[in-house]
Amino acid sequence: MLKRILLLLGETPAGRAARQCAFRLARADNSELMGIAGVDLAYIDAPMVGGIGAAYRWRGAQELKKQAVQASHRLRDAYEMECKANNVPFEWQDFEGDPVEALQIASERSDLVVMGHDTGFRGNIRERLPDTIEALCRKSPRPLIVCGDEDHAEADILIAYDASPPAMRAVQLFALLGFWLRRRVHIVAIGAEKPAVDRIPVGAAQYLRGRGYDVETVSIATRAHPADVLRIEVADRKAGSLVMGVYGHSGLTERLFGSTTTRLLEDPPCALFVSH
Repeated sequence: MLKRILLLLGETPAGRAARQCAFRLARADNSELMGIAGVDLAYIDAPMVGGIGAAYRWRGAQELKKQAVQASHRLRDAYEMECKANNVPFEWQDFEGDPVEALQIASERSDLVVMGHDTGFRGNIRERLPDTIEALCRKSPRPLIVCGDEDHAEADILIAYDASPPAMRAVQLFALLGFWLRRRVHIVAIGAEKPAVDRIPVGAAQYLRGRGYDVETVSIATRAHPADVLRIEVADRKAGSLVMGVYGHSGLTERLFGSTTTRLLEDPPCALFVSH
């Protein structure tokens, strides 16, 4: 059961999808919801360090800061209106400084963090995969939902699974939160040899079935990149969420949850539920 959700606010389509997802979760469990936005001073102020063109870089930094502050104010106003429309109490926090540190502190009181895949705090600078998002996926004390550009409600769930500790923790947190209990779950294991791949999802399937989930296992023997395989599976099964452990450290874990995590976070095929 969700008691409290932290929502990172953004103005992109992915930011809007994250708000839709967060409000839906909050209404379903009558959860508290806190929106947060701010200014990444650690990045914006960095160009001010001496050298040729320091004055020009200083003016550029001030413009970026102004844009980030204005965006934060717009997000606050829009979020307050959406809270009223969704009958959710308005709770807000802003920050100026290191966003990873601010978001880690804010997430300590939450069960779940929700954001768009391109949420940033640097004025009009847009990154393919914001440093903040990647850092949170590596360091966050809580699971995250990273949304793509569209919100797909009431669709099936895919779990990318390799029986590694990050994958096991992701499955456990997914099950304990309980919001997706009525959804059909497909556990996808990927590897080079079919007999070995067939064994990978057995334990996770038993764990979830024992907690009331409707589970199907999918074993795929291939040497294709796991990110490409998972995108195909999401599309074929019209999945609304993909559950993953992230950033493993060795062997298959690193192959599946290292470069695969980054590629999927850059352009999510659906909402990603991730835990490290």
